[in-house]
Amino acid sequence: MPRSGFVPQPAEGLTFPNALDMFAARVRRTPAATALRYKLRGSWHTLQWRDWHQASRAIAAALVRIHGVQPGDRIAVLARTRVEWALVDLAIAMAGAVSVPIYPSVTPEQAAYILRDCGARLAFADNPGWPERLRGRDHALRHTFCFDEAGPLAADWSSFEALQTAGEGALPGAEAALEAIAEELSLTDDFTWVYTSGTTGRPKGAMLTHRNIVYEAWAIKSVIAADHADEQLMVLPLAHVFGRHLLWGAVEQGAVSAFAADPAELELDLVAVAPTFMGAVPQIYERLYAQIRAEVAAAGKLAEASFAWCLQVGRKVSMCRQRGQAVPGALAVKASVADKLFFARIRQRLGGRLRFFVSGGAPLAREVAEFFHALGVLILEGYGLSETTGACTVNRPDRFRFGTVGPTMPGCELRIADDGEVLVRGPGVMRGYHDLPEETAAAIDAQGWLHTGDIGELHDGFLTITDRKKDLIITSTGKTIAPQPLERRLELAEGIAHVLVVGDGRPYLAALIALDEEAMLARSRQEGLGARRLADLVRHPRILQIVQGHIDALNADLASYEAIRRFSVVTTPLTITGGELTPTGKLRRREVQDRYAAQIAALYPDSGQRAVAG
Repeated sequence: MPRSGFVPQPAEGLTFPNALDMFAARVRRTPAATALRYKLRGSWHTLQWRDWHQASRAIAAALVRIHGVQPGDRIAVLARTRVEWALVDLAIAMAGAVSVPIYPSVTPEQAAYILRDCGARLAFADNPGWPERLRGRDHALRHTFCFDEAGPLAADWSSFEALQTAGEGALPGAEAALEAIAEELSLTDDFTWVYTSGTTGRPKGAMLTHRNIVYEAWAIKSVIAADHADEQLMVLPLAHVFGRHLLWGAVEQGAVSAFAADPAELELDLVAVAPTFMGAVPQIYERLYAQIRAEVAAAGKLAEASFAWCLQVGRKVSMCRQRGQAVPGALAVKASVADKLFFARIRQRLGGRLRFFVSGGAPLAREVAEFFHALGVLILEGYGLSETTGACTVNRPDRFRFGTVGPTMPGCELRIADDGEVLVRGPGVMRGYHDLPEETAAAIDAQGWLHTGDIGELHDGFLTITDRKKDLIITSTGKTIAPQPLERRLELAEGIAHVLVVGDGRPYLAALIALDEEAMLARSRQEGLGARRLADLVRHPRILQIVQGHIDALNADLASYEAIRRFSVVTTPLTITGGELTPTGKLRRREVQDRYAAQIAALYPDSGQRAVAG
């Protein structure tokens, strides 16, 4: 029988008629409190809640009065995480429009597809590079407002600053129109469309409503207490639903959102901002973990031995805390020593005020969570999808289990189907996919259950994700990628028989490749390479160079996060009789991954080696 978990939703969960009313309530409660912090030309600046509200209202006035935006129109945002993103996100909603975030790392073709599918006529972008790249492509976009002005103005773009100035002038005459829009908006109206990859690789627009946003903001506040004394460092892309979840959660909480200027300066910003919490994808925590380990190793054998002792002590303290037990006196003394030797300094590098990290978007390695907890830093892992507006389960500061993604959020129902698939139902579930009724019906059944495609187990109310029902890859950076189109394209290349693209929970994509022995031997004879069998081919530098050339050609047409960074060539053919292929010649993914697990693991070393022969 299916197993289920459900946390009731108190009546006050959805008292706001829309997300704008939720924001207005925050402004009324704490108008002069700091809402946003951002770095500009090396200095940190702040915006109060009323400042944010007024700035966004002016932008909305310009959109409505000058650019003719109507309720329901879609407006794209192709920009990195920055304070302007927060301003336009609210402004688009104030205009009654629907925001459509697009990762700035996508290719022009991918951006054009999303723009064409959503029908956006207007967009916000970091700089004029996007209008230039999109010219001549099939889409509905007519004008882009650029946050960073660069080069001569063109007919299809103008500066964000000019839009703000125009909006300030238009606002007095637009007040009545904006008030009417706010009154008309309901919880069932769309707030944002978040595009997510499908099994064919074609993006699907998950339509998220004001109900979804208001519910998620309330739910996260209910399980992770935060208020105006808290501050989060925004490092996630706001094109990622997890980033939007955190931004709008802070509206309900009253917490400050600080925007880092450069992801490469994360450690500097952690010290400068001293956040009390931060949400990120596992790759961020894995990078910090590896960096700490490397620094200890570089400090010499004595430091390494000392750190190992401290870590052992920290792990014992961690176990006490996980069990809700008091730390024994003798262990507490040792913990104090470990803190003075290493742990306190590490926490200070994270700002010194950190209450917890939140991890989502991809699986977090249990070792990383346990390591940081031993240091006195709690990482709360959660689980969710674009289709659930972010988290539907999350560990709590006072209720957590490492290796799980936590209990369900208040108001969210979670069920494990007979085949092990995780099903979710509740106010966070999307309205559907834009213009894709069949895909919507396949994703959300007649009873309102969202079929996540993930396999999981529920124990004592804690969800553990054990597998993926579908073949979609989610990298440790939180990017979702369909591997089959990449595999098919490579399999068309000379000398390649089969390809398995891997990277789930990893920082980048890699490929396991089976050569077309006959074709590559012919190439060997043609070039006089001297290779006479498969064992010779898989290790020959020229053959590996040819394969790399095919991969380079493929990567040239892909977004950076879709690129295949490393590859390995198997030494034996993949066959039906060997169990690697189905009777129709299709790859048995699980069997190949299990059989070549060690070879795949070798594709993710610390070294820069690009090709590995099995």
